[in-house]
Amino acid sequence: MNTATAVKPIFQEDWDVLWAAAAECDIPISFHTLGLPCRHAEGSDAKKYRWVGAGVVLSLFQLAGAEFLSSIIYSGACERHPDFKFVLGECGIGWIPYVLYRMDDEFERIAELKLNLKPSEYWFRQGHSTFQVEPLTPEIVDHVGEDNILWGSDYPHPDCVFPDSQQVIREHMGKLDEKVRHKIVCGNAARLYGFE
Repeated sequence: MNTATAVKPIFQEDWDVLWAAAAECDIPISFHTLGLPCRHAEGSDAKKYRWVGAGVVLSLFQLAGAEFLSSIIYSGACERHPDFKFVLGECGIGWIPYVLYRMDDEFERIAELKLNLKPSEYWFRQGHSTFQVEPLTPEIVDHVGEDNILWGSDYPHPDCVFPDSQQVIREHMGKLDEKVRHKIVCGNAARLYGFE
């Protein structure tokens, strides 16, 4: 879903019809990152700073998921639709513990945010994120949730890890318990999308 071009922000209740339908049909809604809006050099400086700009855009690409995550949870969509599931597509996971901490902290400070659970509790109940190449440690998995992480190879895109998928899994998830690694590599996706 390209929320950047949507008529209304996804935190508005106008979207409830979609969240309700997704919950009723047991179909997760995926928000694929399109990157953060970044400034670019203009005019005669555009060519000189082209690769710096490309580095900034690509380094921050996955962080757009923070907007999706906070919008969906703060909006109350997860509270109104407890069976609604969402996926942060190609958003990575390393940043999620920090954002959940910030959301919980702000929730405690902003009395007008009327939720019955802490934002992180909605995440653990209804949220998921995918990643491709990112070293995972047991600590990161604990903070994001072993049931909330989905690995992807991004095949057939040019930056995919295929045909080296098994090597990437060993290198980036080798420190994880085999049962947890299996959940992340295939079990969680099978459960979430109903093809167990």
